[in-house]
Amino acid sequence: MPSPFVAPESLTNRTVLVTGASGFIGTHLVEHLLRQGCEVRCLIRPTTPATHLLRPNVVRVSGSLTAPESYRRAVAGCDVVFHLAGLVASRRPTDLMTTNGQGTARLAEACADRPNPPTLVAVSSLAAAGPPRQDRSFRDETDAPHPVSHYGTSKRAGEIELQKRAGQLPITIVQPGIVYGARDRKIAAMFKAIARSGIHFVVGFQTPRLSLIHVDDLVQLLMLAAASGERLDSHAAGEYSPSGYYLACDDGAHPTYWQLGQRVARALGRRVLVWPLLRPVGWSVGALAEWAASPGAVLSRDKIREATVPSWACSAAKARSRLGFRPAMPLDARLRQTATWFSEHGWL
Repeated sequence: MPSPFVAPESLTNRTVLVTGASGFIGTHLVEHLLRQGCEVRCLIRPTTPATHLLRPNVVRVSGSLTAPESYRRAVAGCDVVFHLAGLVASRRPTDLMTTNGQGTARLAEACADRPNPPTLVAVSSLAAAGPPRQDRSFRDETDAPHPVSHYGTSKRAGEIELQKRAGQLPITIVQPGIVYGARDRKIAAMFKAIARSGIHFVVGFQTPRLSLIHVDDLVQLLMLAAASGERLDSHAAGEYSPSGYYLACDDGAHPTYWQLGQRVARALGRRVLVWPLLRPVGWSVGALAEWAASPGAVLSRDKIREATVPSWACSAAKARSRLGFRPAMPLDARLRQTATWFSEHGWL
């Protein structure tokens, strides 16, 4: 059913709210919006300095997803809300659900309460969709969600909350695979390990095929989704419908995690030894890291669970055909570009 809401034809000179503005993807999106002449309101946790957001046309809003009173006034007058904020990892699955599920619901309600609700573009995750079915080589939007991790389940919970409210405001959901590029400390850890040790550790001898997207290409897709993206169908119970979803990846390559390490090494001009850990060892490492690290640690049993599925391959054909989405460069060129940035900024 066509959306009853009118989308902004262009984001030039618009008023925009960005949650997660201080994060890796958020910083790139904010920079792009500022180049478009937008007034950008940035939801930032009170404990996050985010000094890079002290600049003209940026309005800093101190608050969090779970405290709608902290940002409700900031939603007023916005044309578009980009929802990037979320919790990636936690020792307690309930924390993930509180932020990624209930927090997303509160944001959607704050938007829906406005007389003229803004377009809400939510960045979810391929983890919310889950890996492709065993009888298919890749996933697309027609496949029902089947998350395999606590993180994926929490992101799917947020999508369900958005689906329930899709009749109250225009909503589009983008599900990226692995996002990488300049200023990404997670992927930088892989580059640094390969650059310094020449070793790439993997779990098992068969590693999953991956879907990757460069952060600049993801920003391009988010802008297209805001301006002319398909909107979610409304389902009171949050029933899944492929309308309003876009999978985000570079269709040109789906390397395995094993092969990704080799391609990163080539981008660095290095040789690499891929060192497979037996799966029980991988699970033990994940459990130890989860026990010893900070509450938001990325390495955990939940992440090992995601790392041991057969495939994370997905298709961006819908984004290409409906929105004209085109990654600017192939994967290897983007990896070289990323390696150069890390090297020039002392991250290796």
